[in-house]
Amino acid sequence: MVKSLHPPRLPLEVLQDFLLDRYGLTAAWQPLEGERDQNHRLTVEGGRSCVFKLCNPEEGDAIIACQALLLEHIARSDVALPVPRLIRDRNGEALPVLPFDGLTYPVMLLSYLPGHVIGEADLPPAALRRLGEMLARLGVAMRGFIHGAPAGRRLVWDTQHAGDLADHVEGLLPEDRPLAREVLSTHRVLTVPKLAKLRSQIIHGDIHPYNTLMSDDATITGLIDFGDVVHAPLVQDLSNAVSDFLFPGRDHAATIYEMVRGYCRVAPLEEAETEVILDMIEVRLLMTALVESLKASMGISPQGYFGQFNSRAIPLIRELRAIDRDGLHATIRRAAAFPPAAAAARSGDILERRRQVMGQKPYVFYDPPLHLVRGEGIWLFDETGRRFMDCYNNVPCVGHCHPYVTEAIARQARKLNTNTRYLTDESIIYAERLIALSHDSLGAVVFVNSGSEANDLAWRMAKAWTGNRGGLAMEFAYHGVSEAIDAFSPSNAPASWNAPHIRLLAPPDDYRGPYRRGEPGLAEAYAAMADAPIASLQEAGFGLAAFMTDSAFMTNGILDVAPGYLQAVVDRVRAAGGLFIADEVQSGFGRMGTHFWGHRHHGVVPDFITIGKPAGNGYPVGAVITRHEILENFLRNGPFFSTFGGGNVACAAGIAVLDVVRDEGLVENARVTGDDFRDGLRGLMQRHGLIGDVRGVGLATGVELVRDRESREPAGRETSRLVNLLRDEGVLMGSEGRLGNIVKIRPPLVFSRENADFAVAAIDRALARL
Repeated sequence: MVKSLHPPRLPLEVLQDFLLDRYGLTAAWQPLEGERDQNHRLTVEGGRSCVFKLCNPEEGDAIIACQALLLEHIARSDVALPVPRLIRDRNGEALPVLPFDGLTYPVMLLSYLPGHVIGEADLPPAALRRLGEMLARLGVAMRGFIHGAPAGRRLVWDTQHAGDLADHVEGLLPEDRPLAREVLSTHRVLTVPKLAKLRSQIIHGDIHPYNTLMSDDATITGLIDFGDVVHAPLVQDLSNAVSDFLFPGRDHAATIYEMVRGYCRVAPLEEAETEVILDMIEVRLLMTALVESLKASMGISPQGYFGQFNSRAIPLIRELRAIDRDGLHATIRRAAAFPPAAAAARSGDILERRRQVMGQKPYVFYDPPLHLVRGEGIWLFDETGRRFMDCYNNVPCVGHCHPYVTEAIARQARKLNTNTRYLTDESIIYAERLIALSHDSLGAVVFVNSGSEANDLAWRMAKAWTGNRGGLAMEFAYHGVSEAIDAFSPSNAPASWNAPHIRLLAPPDDYRGPYRRGEPGLAEAYAAMADAPIASLQEAGFGLAAFMTDSAFMTNGILDVAPGYLQAVVDRVRAAGGLFIADEVQSGFGRMGTHFWGHRHHGVVPDFITIGKPAGNGYPVGAVITRHEILENFLRNGPFFSTFGGGNVACAAGIAVLDVVRDEGLVENARVTGDDFRDGLRGLMQRHGLIGDVRGVGLATGVELVRDRESREPAGRETSRLVNLLRDEGVLMGSEGRLGNIVKIRPPLVFSRENADFAVAAIDRALARL
């Protein structure tokens, strides 16, 4: 490609004769700059202008043909993009050939674009941003173009091959050579291996201030000169352009920020691409000096603006290096909508920082607590890169950072996110999907932001419908943190719980309760225990507005409840004039492995279904699903509205979760995997007497630890130790229950049989260490 640095110099009359013969045109001719080609601006009859480009045959026929085809491709893919249009000759040929002195010269006739070159003009931020947008549009327009020539081209200006110019460092000033060698070394050792992993396509490769046109009001009017097209990493086009629009003494961080920001508005960068931009800018700057050194060694004098433009290169590298490099990286990441890359902090340091800003009594799991930085599927990763199998979190019910859900969130966030006082599609679609999964009697949905809010709203509706003020909940229940729902959540503060209008119902615990597994009439015996608290509410004048429970009885130790129990309690509640609120935050979305909703496992039809955390796989989503008449009654005294409830992004997340549960068969997976998991856990009972009971359904499992299987003395301290030992084994579980002696196992619904085997083996090892 070095030979092509000598542009052709054919006599003007030869070009004029060719223009008349092949295009039927006569024109006034004005020479234009060209590093490798002989270019002229033509003014033809009527004042119309075009560009006559006599191509250098040293470039090779294939790459010249590629440029012509590419221009026609862009004309089809983005008709409004201001790039030159190829004008075919009278015979319809795109590249007629001019023979002269034993050589053949392909010719392009191109439309002439309005405006003037930007040159050294100091562009305002808005113009730099528009330039970035225009460059991204060009990349998108070229995305579908395929041609073999650019892939095999060894262009002297191709940044990815900057190392080819290493011999010309000696042509620089002696004081500049160490810096040049350092830049080339960084490029070779660190940047080039990264480039191999990035998105790649045919790129323009040379958008600079003398290849870019603008009007007097700084509107970008043209991107010209496709002579440097190569197949390269897409980010190289952006890096080259940013480099070439830096000028000594200006605000380099602002230029970089605005151009990257504009680019990402049209074509978002991948995070890995942001990591190479700064190094690619430096090496592009260095290449301008090295190419001049190369030309000087060939006796080629600087042309037009080249000398002045390229002389800024080394000083600019020094100016960039005088700026905080981490700060420039952060600027690039911010422009690309990525947060600054945080330095990993030690867990002890970050715990103290948390105490300083979030209170001196942090509520955290494990001792010492984990410092987590990433999640994927059933795995969580700490700041050292160690992974932990998550067998506890029901919030990411379809797995941490599920790509389908995260992309749905990001896509909707880029499109629209507003509230339900406007008519938007997502909230209606999500409400329809939830209703379709529920009993026919439940046809109305109200959106909020969390399970706490959903339970709070259902409680308000129940009071409005019944006229009563009393509630019934399970002992040691948890349903949320609002003031009203804290009363339904004695597990929040068992020692100080006091809610005069709430009565607590003993859990149907057939392992530790008064009626034991295998005894006849268990369902009715435990259901009858609701009679006294219901009567107490009536006697106190509260009446019964609602009974609230979760269908897996999670905080009670994940109980195996006798069939018919829950229906018998609900029958008593309704006989007393109350309603049933099925809190499906923990038991819904297929977790119990038999139905989508946990209450259907018990054959019960609720008056309210409330959902929260798992509904959006961690994105804040909450809802109440109820009967139309209950909702209409509630709204008689005024509207209900939640600003963020039912927002487009929240509903997009919710819809995506429903899709994943359905498409990946996660209800059935919960059933099959959960059964296998408990079989494996029961197998441990033969070796570990500490295990008193293994119970649960689907992917909700409780392992109750006792010091003696006969007396069933709870092993609370041992449970706490076991949970921490499991953390050391790389498996995360929790403890539960009023006595703190139940290992709570509640993994994401994508948990597999192989994952279960891994967890069982870890429990086996941890129990052996107790």
